[in-house]
Amino acid sequence: METKTKITQRDIILWHLQNVGTLTRAQAMSEYGIVELPARIVELKKLGYNITSEKGHSINRFGKISFNIYSLAD
Repeated sequence: METKTKITQRDIILWHLQNVGTLTRAQAMSEYGIVELPARIVELKKLGYNITSEKGHSINRFGKISFNIYSLAD
């Protein structure tokens, strides 16, 4: 009998951080369908991963917005 390993959202986020680089909530939603990126980041931090965040800023039709940009620390 073949056993299938389920790829979790945490696995996807770690892969992205290790292979692509930074990740925002908007990217996680549009590229991977991950809606609650901050919750998954907290889980990964509890598992011992050193994930940092910095503030990003952009302008949309309503004005200036702020968002977190997550990355895996060395």
